[in-house]
Amino acid sequence: MLARYTLLALLFGTVLAKSGAIRGLDPQLASKYKADAAGNFTCLDGKQKIPFSQVNDDYCDCADGSDEPGTSACNGGTFYCANHGHIPARISSSKVNDGVCDLECCDGSDEYDSGVQCPDRCAEVGRLAQAEAKRRVLVEGAGGRRRAELVRQARGLRKTKRDELARKELKLADATAAFDKAEAVKIELEEKEAARVRERSDRQTELRDQRLPDLIAYRRVLAADLHRLRARRDSLLLLLRSVRVGHNPEFNDEAVAQMLADYAAFVDNHADLEPEALERADEGSKARAERELQMDESNGADDADFDRCRTAIDISANERDSISDDIAALSAMLQALRDGYNKNYHDLQVKAAVVGFADYEANDDSKPSDSDEIFRRFVEATAALDALVDSPPVMMAPAPPVAPPIPHSMAKGNEYVQSVPEPDTNSSDKELADARSAYWTAQTEKGTLTNEVSLLKSLLHDTDLGPDDVYLPLKGECVSLDTGEYTYEVCILDRATQISNKDQSRTNLGSFTGFSSIGDEKAVVHKYQNGAKCWNGPERSLTAHFVCAENISIASITEPEKCEYVAQMAGPFACEPAEGAAEEAAEEAAEEAAEDAVEEPVEPVEEDHRRIVHDEL
Repeated sequence: MLARYTLLALLFGTVLAKSGAIRGLDPQLASKYKADAAGNFTCLDGKQKIPFSQVNDDYCDCADGSDEPGTSACNGGTFYCANHGHIPARISSSKVNDGVCDLECCDGSDEYDSGVQCPDRCAEVGRLAQAEAKRRVLVEGAGGRRRAELVRQARGLRKTKRDELARKELKLADATAAFDKAEAVKIELEEKEAARVRERSDRQTELRDQRLPDLIAYRRVLAADLHRLRARRDSLLLLLRSVRVGHNPEFNDEAVAQMLADYAAFVDNHADLEPEALERADEGSKARAERELQMDESNGADDADFDRCRTAIDISANERDSISDDIAALSAMLQALRDGYNKNYHDLQVKAAVVGFADYEANDDSKPSDSDEIFRRFVEATAALDALVDSPPVMMAPAPPVAPPIPHSMAKGNEYVQSVPEPDTNSSDKELADARSAYWTAQTEKGTLTNEVSLLKSLLHDTDLGPDDVYLPLKGECVSLDTGEYTYEVCILDRATQISNKDQSRTNLGSFTGFSSIGDEKAVVHKYQNGAKCWNGPERSLTAHFVCAENISIASITEPEKCEYVAQMAGPFACEPAEGAAEEAAEEAAEEAAEDAVEEPVEPVEEDHRRIVHDEL
């Protein structure tokens, strides 16, 4: 290349010397700038003739401006700079005598009449150009060798990828068969489980219908007990209230004062109980029976369904426990009053309350009655149903006062536990769980291999990897450029990203969509499109222009249009192949083809679907 540069400079210098009569004239056009027999010049477009003396007279006569090669008279004309010692150049005629020493015209010949003396710098510029030419020769040579190396790597890598694809497709066939088998087993066991669930549901329904009368009987026992407990709580509330309202404060009895304080605290926490007790205080036995009957009838709707009745029992049991706690607290207040009040004081209201509490205790009817069998059948009914649905032992509420004592084997602290044996581990449930686990494992394995096979096929068949697959070894390799506010990252044939140096946030500038050309055979253009959308603008994109170099790098990043970035880059794939590389590649390809032809065939496997051939690769 250096020799060609020197020869070109000498050749143009010689031609100019032979035709130097007309300033600014390209030597190649010298034969057309001769006067005819009439002394005229024919404009180069052939449309007009003018006297030859009007050539370079600083007046534009020809429409095409060809009569003024050495002046700035015509728009669109060109001025030829001989540039001895360097390469000749052509500049716009508008730059002639404009008072500026143009670097392109290093001999200064364009400023012959501007008053500006431009030194002849062509020797210096020529030396710099030769040095740059030498550097480019070295760069392009190294880049060409690197490109040849990439092509060799690509051939080996493609073969490796083909072999990998064949292996993974064999594995995928096995994984697919394993998945189909696991799915069939899972479906079969799930159908059996569904049938078992339906059978169990039918049995539950049958048991619910059979045992519902036992629950109804126990709910009614609880309802009757609640009526009795509410009445007893009312009696205690009225006794304590009578002391609060009618005691003689002048006696200053400490026991009375303590009782009043305890009762006041109780009333504060149960504000509705005393008014309700007062409301029922004058209620006769008939009115009370009617009220309780009305309550029982309103609760009768709970008897229509097993679960609803069981829920009602739980609610009633909780209320029974709450009332029992209230009775215990109120009784303790009256007991303390009875034991501690000053009997020398003649506080009639206090004495009346003590007598009333004695009558209350004498009329206690909370001893077990004939409800023993009802409670036993209730426990049996719920235990049978819970055992059927494989539930853990059901925690029962405390037994009501009307119930018989609970055997020690059914008691736990303050709760009663149904004495139901723990069910054995259900082997069918374990078998189904194992089948589902095997199914999901097989599905994951199949999905992973399917994705890997798809990616390999896409890489080998659908991806444009450039001439001779030169991009295959570089695909996904990333290079970056720090511009101060941002770092720009370009990953070959993958993506482009803008990274904030302030907070490391990443903005997608686009994914690789293909190649394009700008006419220069050594320039390669990559398109990265469909990036993050600009605010009030287009989707971001980046166009990368490559020139030849041994290594990949980014020289600069600009944004000529909003959110449309241009990267000036370098890389070996923009280089011409090194001399002999094509012949070497052809020889290596032929050798590989010969090796493939004599390669031992793959032994057939048990299943025909595993014999997979990739002739298309």
